[in-house]
Amino acid sequence: MTTRLPILAYHNIDRAPAGAVLPRLYVTPEKFDRQMWLLRRLGVRGVSMSQGLAALRSGSGQQLAVLTFDDGYADNEANALPILRSYGFTATCYLVSDRLGEHNLWDAAHLKVRKPLMTPAQVESWLAGGMEIGSHTCSHPQLDELDPESAFRELAESRRMLSERFGVDVQHFCYPFGRYDLSTVEQVRRAGYTSAVSTGRGVARSSDDPYQLPRASIHGNTGPLKFFLKAATRYEDRRRPALAS
Repeated sequence: MTTRLPILAYHNIDRAPAGAVLPRLYVTPEKFDRQMWLLRRLGVRGVSMSQGLAALRSGSGQQLAVLTFDDGYADNEANALPILRSYGFTATCYLVSDRLGEHNLWDAAHLKVRKPLMTPAQVESWLAGGMEIGSHTCSHPQLDELDPESAFRELAESRRMLSERFGVDVQHFCYPFGRYDLSTVEQVRRAGYTSAVSTGRGVARSSDDPYQLPRASIHGNTGPLKFFLKAATRYEDRRRPALAS
């Protein structure tokens, strides 16, 4: 029997600033709190990638939802962490290792907003709160447009830097911009990661390639019904993409 595990993807937990090009990337703290309350009400526990994948492999992933945050924004530690702790949930935040304490250099001009990233001290607070970190490369490039040596350096150096700086084993990876091809998948495996998530829609299955795991994006305009469908049903599988080949 195939076990299924929803992996939810967030970016900012804050109010969208005036003029932001993609305000839907922001989920307000109040809305995020209601979503975590709904998970608990449904009997679903929010967990990190390590916890979720262990359950998926053992066939015990039911009543769990993995909570992930892309890019490592400062508001994840300031606003999401207290809410996660209040529900006894855990989560994984994918960090851009060379940009700690800076801002979203890779898309600030396009989004028309400079979004502060976690400082090392905030990352330590995130970890001390029982959360997990993963890698989102060193600089957030489009990996499939880099030469193989440069792409592998982005993968391996980010993992090494985060592991050494924070004293944790960084096992999980997130593809920047959701961009990758089959050679990228092999490089992620060779860099020593045990999983990688994409922006492809779907509910993760025990039969999936662990380096091409789909997720369900949660946006600021995701209402309670849509959140329930994404977090507790097979709704996202309706648009499940083909894997890289």
